[in-house]
Amino acid sequence: DISDEDLARQGQEGSLAAFEELVCRHEARLFHFLSQKSPSRQDAEDLTQQTFVNAWQKLHLFRSDARFVTWIYTIARNLTVSHYRKHGRVTHCELEEASSSMVDHATPAQTVSETEEHAALWRVARQMLKPEAFDVLWMKYREQLSIAEIADIMNKSETSVKVMLHRARKNLGTALKSSEAKINPEPEIDNSISTVQQLNYNKGSAPCS
Repeated sequence: DISDEDLARQGQEGSLAAFEELVCRHEARLFHFLSQKSPSRQDAEDLTQQTFVNAWQKLHLFRSDARFVTWIYTIARNLTVSHYRKHGRVTHCELEEASSSMVDHATPAQTVSETEEHAALWRVARQMLKPEAFDVLWMKYREQLSIAEIADIMNKSETSVKVMLHRARKNLGTALKSSEAKINPEPEIDNSISTVQQLNYNKGSAPCS
């Protein structure tokens, strides 16, 4: 398959079809990301659409040595920051469907159960962590971006991102234990399952066909 970067270069040469393919590949994953940071589904859809409008208008600025996913997330995150500045911390909307990139399970019931647990984990992360800490976790474990790529998106050093990631994992682990303790004073905790393993349960979204 042709790479994102080759499609972006074709777009720079004026190919609308190439850019539409990029939208198809990345629209769902960006919507999921922005849904975590928006007050409503409509706002997330609007921010997703505006991200691609901005990307098309600035496509001539895309560097041939960069990854398209890093570039598009930088645009999306900058839009989100502007949204926070205008509206402050907001109540986030809930996703109405789970990602399609699920692992195989023995029964549908188990799939539903684990999917709900994963959604709950990200809900706690969204509620308890600062926006930057949430973004680091999301890009690392949902999008599987490298430390270097996250550093580019967030305009920080790789060392700073590593420190943020460590603190975010630690704070999320503490928040999860506190949340579980409130629900069940004597929880049966499987200590073999780490916060990182839970975060890694579901990785991103499948591209549209």
